Amino acid sequence: MDDSTPTLKLTETEAERRRETRQTAQLKVTLNTPGRPARDVVTKDRSFSGISFVASEPLSLGHDCHVELENADQTFARFLAKVVRCRRIADNEYEIAVQFRRQIAA
Repeated sequence: MDDSTPTLKLTETEAERRRETRQTAQLKVTLNTPGRPARDVVTKDRSFSGISFVASEPLSLGHDCHVELENADQTFARFLAKVVRCRRIADNEYEIAVQFRRQIAA
């Protein structure tokens, strides 16, 4: 993948409108995207509306995916999510943020 991977950047006004505060969190997440095998990633941060993580392959902005998070009580929460940021941070490393669109029944 080249350096032309699209990146979504927030203006200062947009950043001020975030609905929830981000919290640094390292949570194991299973990411399912159409046409690719499921893979485990570890979050960088989280909020009530989404998560960010580092992956070895980029995802396209607007791309839908399924996210499965393990709760403290060892149950799982599943969400349909949309990629809202994908930024190359190093060779084969991409910082990706997804926004939860809706929870999926277990």
